[in-house]
Amino acid sequence: MSLLLLLIATFLNQASLYQAYVSSPNPAPSPLSWSIFYTTKFSFPSFDHESCSTGGLICTGSASSGDGLINLTPWLDFPVPPVHQVGRILYKIPVLGWPAVISTTFTFRVVKPQNSDGGDGLTFIMSPTASPSPPGSSGSFLGISNPSLEAAGARLLAVEFDTYKNTFDIDGNHVGIDTNGVKNSLVSRSLNNTGIDLKSGRDIKVRVDYDIRTKSLQVSVAYASDPWMTFLRLPINISAYVPRAMYVGFTASTGTFFEHHQILNWEFTSTPIAT
Repeated sequence: MSLLLLLIATFLNQASLYQAYVSSPNPAPSPLSWSIFYTTKFSFPSFDHESCSTGGLICTGSASSGDGLINLTPWLDFPVPPVHQVGRILYKIPVLGWPAVISTTFTFRVVKPQNSDGGDGLTFIMSPTASPSPPGSSGSFLGISNPSLEAAGARLLAVEFDTYKNTFDIDGNHVGIDTNGVKNSLVSRSLNNTGIDLKSGRDIKVRVDYDIRTKSLQVSVAYASDPWMTFLRLPINISAYVPRAMYVGFTASTGTFFEHHQILNWEFTSTPIAT
């Protein structure tokens, strides 16, 4: 009995420590094992200048924070034209990828120069590591891949919001699900018949839901002031693409053409599920 009480006390103490840990505005890297057993929930209603330093995010490449938002790629009046830029932000703590119910919502904005097509887009990414975007991942690779990684069949999971039509794309205004790169998306669907233009400069809200029990990934999208629209549903087992403890965040890139990619807010929850 005394051993049982000791184990219960130890468990409750660890749970208390973990909850305090994930609520901390300045978390240190967590033991991966803790991410397997506990719900992770965080919210960024906005971003300040500390978000990329002591505020819980890993920001690499051209990504920066401040004035309420994340700039994944530089503003259009950058001293040098912001071509071939790559930015990535990740939450500092690994989260449970599976078995779990995952839900995330965020709002983004894409601003392109006048009289220009703009390019290339951004992604919400579930990454096996906290590493920066790979070298050579600007332009069409959206900061998640490069030719060598795609040839090798790299494993990740990303929801792409693609703003430029490359030869392998359906158009320059689509949403896709990527698992080993951008050239062979599992599914890709145009937004053209929805009234949503990724490059409109308007605030666009997104919700991504995944349930390990149904092995279903769902993407909903709308302008920030409009009702949600369920846009994509895909049967997928994410355990084939990401480890149990994964990192979540965003990437964006520009190529020969350029545009500005901003994240305005972000919420995320991962809840363990017995299977």
